Amino acid sequence: MKNIFTLLVAITFSLTAYADISKEEKNALVDLYQSTNGNDWLNGWDLNDSPKNWKGVTIFGDNVISLSLKNNNLTGTIPASIGNLTNLKVLNLHNNKIEGAIPNSIKDIKGLKLLNLSLNKLEGALPEGLTSMTSLEYIDIFFNDLSGKLPSNIGNLTRLKRLDIAGNSFDGNLPESITELTNLKVIQLSSNKFNGNIPTSIVAMQSLKTFNIFDNNFTGNFPTELATLQLDELSVAKNNFNAASVVALNEE
Repeated sequence: MKNIFTLLVAITFSLTAYADISKEEKNALVDLYQSTNGNDWLNGWDLNDSPKNWKGVTIFGDNVISLSLKNNNLTGTIPASIGNLTNLKVLNLHNNKIEGAIPNSIKDIKGLKLLNLSLNKLEGALPEGLTSMTSLEYIDIFFNDLSGKLPSNIGNLTRLKRLDIAGNSFDGNLPESITELTNLKVIQLSSNKFNGNIPTSIVAMQSLKTFNIFDNNFTGNFPTELATLQLDELSVAKNNFNAASVVALNEE
């Protein structure tokens, strides 16, 4: 009897795990396929087949929870309907040739934990409402052509563990609220156009292990308080800091 019960549970789980997704979610996937020239993908989809068989798509229950299409020769743009994949936890489009802006509709994916759009050709500002995506733990958008300023309320992303936006054209000051991200372990800001001072309250970020701001336009005194953090990696060269403060840091 116990074996029969176990089998029934397994069958029920299997059926649940591969239930049909909603028409809205399927249409969003098809939109992405067409908008990024799916016929040229290295691993394409048979649109006549079930989405559960589409490479890079993970379905649980009747929801798409992960979309991973890295290194797959996606070209074109990300459609606004990407925001209809409201149950996504992972969106990974790393190392493709995607152009255009990150659609503002991405803010509707409230439960997203990992956003990786790195090594593409994206441009424009960060999407409005990004800081309302408070489940985000990893933001990897390095090596694109994104620009503009970091939102002043970036401190809302309290679960964030990694922020890697290196190799873009972001400018302006580093928002004071970034120091409220006490779970942040990695900050990669290198090769942008940031300026102004580094907030001294950054010393409150006790989880921080990597702080790279190489090749920007930061000025003023570098906060030597950073020496009290147990950093594994620190890169501050090619900025406009007061030289004496950088020397003092090296002597700590």
